Amino acid sequence: MRTKASPGVHTGEHNTPNPADKQEFSSQQYPEKYNSDDLVDSLAINYLRAASRERPDLIEHAHRVYGLVKAFAGDLMPDTRDAIMLHDIVSRFRNPDGKYSQESRDAAGIALLRYFTDPRIPHDKARYMRNLLSDFDEIEVAAGRHRKTLADEVAASLPNENNRRKDIVSVISDRYEGVVPREAWAISEARIDPEYMKDFLQTVNIESVIIKACELIDNLEHPVSNRESALLQDVLEAESFYAPLCEVLGLEALGSKLLGLAKRIRLEKLNKFASIEQARDMLFNIKTVGVRRILENIFGDKYDVSLVVGPDYSGECPAVVGEFAAQLPSGRLTSGNYRLKSVGSYADKSDRDNGNMPMDPFALMDISPDIESSAKNFAEIVQILSDLPNVELQKATSKKSAIYIQGASDYVEIITQTLAEAGIDKSQIQIKEQTEADIEKKGYKKMEVSKVTFITRQEHPYKPGEIINIPIEFQFLTKDERQRSRTGDIAHIAYKYIDAKLKKEGYYKLPDDDPKKQELDEEARETRKLFVGVLNDIHDRMSRLNPNSYETNGQSDEGGEKLFHELEHLLKELDIIELELLNN
Repeated sequence: MRTKASPGVHTGEHNTPNPADKQEFSSQQYPEKYNSDDLVDSLAINYLRAASRERPDLIEHAHRVYGLVKAFAGDLMPDTRDAIMLHDIVSRFRNPDGKYSQESRDAAGIALLRYFTDPRIPHDKARYMRNLLSDFDEIEVAAGRHRKTLADEVAASLPNENNRRKDIVSVISDRYEGVVPREAWAISEARIDPEYMKDFLQTVNIESVIIKACELIDNLEHPVSNRESALLQDVLEAESFYAPLCEVLGLEALGSKLLGLAKRIRLEKLNKFASIEQARDMLFNIKTVGVRRILENIFGDKYDVSLVVGPDYSGECPAVVGEFAAQLPSGRLTSGNYRLKSVGSYADKSDRDNGNMPMDPFALMDISPDIESSAKNFAEIVQILSDLPNVELQKATSKKSAIYIQGASDYVEIITQTLAEAGIDKSQIQIKEQTEADIEKKGYKKMEVSKVTFITRQEHPYKPGEIINIPIEFQFLTKDERQRSRTGDIAHIAYKYIDAKLKKEGYYKLPDDDPKKQELDEEARETRKLFVGVLNDIHDRMSRLNPNSYETNGQSDEGGEKLFHELEHLLKELDIIELELLNN
């Protein structure tokens, strides 16, 4: 029977651990990188003293997550460190499924009470952190519900032979304790429904989604569960729930990081180690050469670069994504972004292409104000690349030429004419033109893009005489087309969702005059419109994030108040009279 305070739970003034206490909790947790005098660090340490069956790297895990949030989105929102440091603690307090002991639950509740009653925490910050902490539970429930939906879809597609269906469903949705069947690792992801996405994002704070996505990255990189099924469940949630959410939030780098980790784990479990090693070698070589040397080879010394994703807790950038600007010989300006693929994404693409080397481990994107500017930059870059002695234009395995143009007739005409004026023969170009009739039939215009793929040969910076071959893709888009690819009718997330549904219905095997195909075309048009509305709504919400304000989504107040009521109940449960909950 518990008394006024459970064993190991301190209800007095905020205590700083003595040196012996610091030693107890710092061996695995980078003591130089956290301050035990800090409020939330100290609360976490005190919680660990009283808790049982707790992950040994709880504090380190929280700091790693904080580093990831800062790296991917630190400049978009207020400092969320307190919520991140307490995110596991609030989970223990709410104790879903009874996974943690009563002592852990009580210790977690006391830690939260002491945080919200600390006079150093202003009212607006307390309300903000309260709502974020409450969101975490809502997000986990939503992700789990989505995963169970996936399990139901998988079950419907499998024969019920020798309990095969039951086992696969259990692996996806339950606490399956056995070895995960190989076929479960090959299960296709199910993309999140746009209406569900819209409703869900209206009830939680965007910052909370970002934090949970970063937490999942750390869990994939540092698994704590011994259950192989837990890892598969994390992979499925990364692919089908969190990555699409990050994508619609405009955080492509964060979504790509999740997908890359998930794909690498899948390949490992399917014993596709050759593809992984090939990818690691390629990307290591590119990092060895460095972005600056690659750009210098193309543009000379008239260029500049900046990182979009900063360093994480370890001091390393979790993703190589940035922006560039360069002056061309003509005096024209080219600017846009660059990225390096992850090991998982590159290996997965190579594996799907029967081991062939993809041409886009490193990619550049020129974003111009209009088609004419884009065409001129494209033509000049192709000229530069054609004249460089250490560059060879080379097509991707899926293309017929290294120079590729895709778009409607007027776009294709402008690009090809500009290339012709630059002396580039039409026979060197692959053109994929979309007719007006096709646009009318599909209900939308495909992405208008020009690209060139090539190999650059760079001398190894540390091994004179050794040459590193780097495949590169250089894309050219207008600003409007880039925006359309993020929030418009050609958004990648919409394409993936619609394509998966059409494949499921056998769309691509139907003749063009089949009534069912026409019906599916109409459904696809309506779904695309729905996506556009959802994406623009979310884009608008993202634009209102303010790093200097603790303003919350008003719809999350209900959840925050519920958390405070639960803490108030704990006060009565433990008969703690000297603490007062700040709930106004």
